[in-house]
Amino acid sequence: MGALDGFRVVELGRGLCAATAAMRLGDAGADVVKVEPIGGDESRGWSASVSPGADDAPAFLAANRNKRAVAVDLGRPEGLAVVQRLVASADVLIEELGPGEAERLGLAGDRRDLVHCAITAFGDDGPWAMHPAGELVLQAAAEQPLSLGRPGEPPVRIGAEIAAVNTAVFAAQGVTAALFHRLRTGEGQRVAVSRLGTLLHLRGILWSAQSDPDDWGGFHLDSYTRPVDDGYRTADGRIYFALRRASSEDYDNLMITLGLLDHLADPRFANFGRDAAPMGRRANETREVWEEGFTRFRTDELVSLLLDAGGDAVPFLDHLELAEHPQIKALGLLVDVVRSDGSVGRDVAPAWRLSETPASIRRGAPFVGEHTDEVLGEAGYDPGGIDALRRAGIIG
Repeated sequence: MGALDGFRVVELGRGLCAATAAMRLGDAGADVVKVEPIGGDESRGWSASVSPGADDAPAFLAANRNKRAVAVDLGRPEGLAVVQRLVASADVLIEELGPGEAERLGLAGDRRDLVHCAITAFGDDGPWAMHPAGELVLQAAAEQPLSLGRPGEPPVRIGAEIAAVNTAVFAAQGVTAALFHRLRTGEGQRVAVSRLGTLLHLRGILWSAQSDPDDWGGFHLDSYTRPVDDGYRTADGRIYFALRRASSEDYDNLMITLGLLDHLADPRFANFGRDAAPMGRRANETREVWEEGFTRFRTDELVSLLLDAGGDAVPFLDHLELAEHPQIKALGLLVDVVRSDGSVGRDVAPAWRLSETPASIRRGAPFVGEHTDEVLGEAGYDPGGIDALRRAGIIG
């Protein structure tokens, strides 16, 4: 049994954000019912390799395990009535229909104990509240691209879907907190989460450092002009490193071993090399010096050398190298997930571990409408009523 075993979640989302939030609750044991249009969530087709009508786009599979799927035409009164009944028996509603839309449709209702999580792009209020926004729009609005790129060249986006996925984490956290409150008081509440607010949260540490920099320099203060971090070249690859714990003796021995003895007196390498290391104030100026020494060693040799010197060091890994790395395997961070048709896909395991109520992956991503009859039967529809809804095109 998971920590949220016994709670039912109804998800009304599109794409990744609400879907990922609901999946996190499902990982913790909640019974998640995903309500989709009869044609399915749009993310089912988010892949150039997926043919029209296919049901296995990687983005969909990655955000929709541990769910049952119901296909309903929400735009018709009969379909809306079906969804209203499903929500009436749920503990949690997660939706990203738009500000006030769930209330207008009568989905949030007057239930005192419902935890209603409303996910929006720009929030419920303000001049941008009703603006639609995808990942790129939100990153631009929250100035995320200004910290990535090369000086003098146009900024670039962050490759990961950070607005969607991180907002999902906050939404799941907010829902869990609201459920804890409900267990104590019996009262539900509305949990409002905006993707804009999430991205500003991610900028908060940088802005805090810039607000009172004093005489400190480094990554958080030069992020608007700092080149993109793509590692430091070695004889056979790239690494990233830091010298946070290196003592004076450690640093001297490191520079001698690297063949950089002439730079021990270089003022750019002050503070036992920390000013010249990544995130140091002189990092941009000293990359070529470090690489002069680093390229004399293989990546694995250099990582060991830096660790022995009291530093931090990791190789820059590509996707395939990371997937096969023994650290990933030791933690079980990649798992095989089986769908109901027997097909198997690799997925990322939940990041958290609970000793007494562990997360679990009980089912793979559902097919469109796979559990419609099952879920509607639990909601009180008899087989004849379900068949009538299907013949009328209300459910799929």
